[in-house]
Amino acid sequence: MPTAGMQASGGALPPRDDRRVVSKRVIGDAVMAVDALVVFVAAVVAKWFYIGAVLQSDQDVIPYAAVGAVGAIVAALAFHFQGLYVFETLARPRGQTRRVLAGLVLAALAVVTAGYLLKIGEDYSRGWFISWISLSALTLVVFHPTLGRILRRLTAEGLFARRVLVYGSGAIAARLTEKAAGDGSQMRICGAFDDPANGVEARVAVAGGLAELIAYARENPVDEVLIALPLDEVERISQLVEALSVLPVDIRLCPSAAEIRQSPKALLNYQGLTVVELESRPLDDWGPILKVIEDRMLSFLALVFFAPFMLLIALAIRLDSKGPIFFRQRRHGFNNTIFHVYKFRTMHVAEDGPDIVQARRDDPRVTRAGRFLRRTSLDELPQLINVLRGEMSLVGPRPHAISHNEHYSTLLERYANRHKVKPGMTGWAQVKGFRGETDTPEKMKGRVDCDLYYIENWSLWFDLKILLMTPFFGFIGKNVR
Repeated sequence: MPTAGMQASGGALPPRDDRRVVSKRVIGDAVMAVDALVVFVAAVVAKWFYIGAVLQSDQDVIPYAAVGAVGAIVAALAFHFQGLYVFETLARPRGQTRRVLAGLVLAALAVVTAGYLLKIGEDYSRGWFISWISLSALTLVVFHPTLGRILRRLTAEGLFARRVLVYGSGAIAARLTEKAAGDGSQMRICGAFDDPANGVEARVAVAGGLAELIAYARENPVDEVLIALPLDEVERISQLVEALSVLPVDIRLCPSAAEIRQSPKALLNYQGLTVVELESRPLDDWGPILKVIEDRMLSFLALVFFAPFMLLIALAIRLDSKGPIFFRQRRHGFNNTIFHVYKFRTMHVAEDGPDIVQARRDDPRVTRAGRFLRRTSLDELPQLINVLRGEMSLVGPRPHAISHNEHYSTLLERYANRHKVKPGMTGWAQVKGFRGETDTPEKMKGRVDCDLYYIENWSLWFDLKILLMTPFFGFIGKNVR
């Protein structure tokens, strides 16, 4: 595993880094869940050991489990408010025992106080209570320092280091690369880029200009782009952000040391650097995880449910006209990667070239079965396979034919920003009426505006809302072809 640092001299780019960068927030949330589970399970184990084995009593476990659940929640919240789940704290074994014991004492006091106020304290054994808190403390006091040592080792191996591209080659870029090469850095600078026409003396080796940076970020996993330019180059920075906004990465500006002293309120600390946040990726931390769970689980269930209907559709296509049952066409997906989208064939021709004519109402190329399938959107069902394969999402901007993408990218500003998330089977544009034929730039602009709104406001609940709206507004809307 490569450690954080700068690429080889001469501007040579490092080998492709396909590792998954684990979000520090996800680590903290996961540890919080484990802590709560430990306290809850300790309550049940203490009941089984002390009440069942020592006292030989057959009392119901439910009351003890209920108290254990309350204690688990209080303890986890106490740990949280002490800052225990901040990654840097988790990765530092020293001081964790004190925080764990303080949180457990608070949880114990909360349970005792609640029992006194509710007058149910006498219903629970003091021996069980002491056993529960002691078992929780012993487990967590061993778990947290051990976890801290593991996280420190993984950090040193670069597991959490973010893959960074730098735009700029002057003094600021040199400071960045020096910082990234230092011990404990959580940045792996994969390359520096700049345009020779900028007239700045190069202090670091560059691997190309802006076009090469974008091409590299589309072909390799990249987490963020750091712009190493002075704050007073407003127009140039604005142009850079506009060009880089097509990429699904965080974009930050790293100003000079003098500018940091002059504008402290507009800056934030990131990875030990003072930066300006310009643009964030749409899905971060838990977002990608929730999206994958949603897509894989729901698409599998949908595929099982629709399997009999898909067999009938396949039979109807076979009987209706000559040709394959499925239609496969190249589309642009996440970060502009090309994949093959699957549909039921609805036309006599299967176009996938540079000049694709979009289907229109009463199009003579559409088969008899195809008219019904397109009117009900059932021709899209095979895309559940694309979702299961991770090429598409259930909800997202609809993927367009490559020739259409190239055409509209030159006509509509921010059109390419649609590829910052995976394309979807349905989307906000479709349930808002922008479905079917887009024979004018105005119609496509309406669709793109809806797609960008979805990307900027994504949430799991937004996805579920769109999925619930789709049968009513996506399948039977006036624009369904």
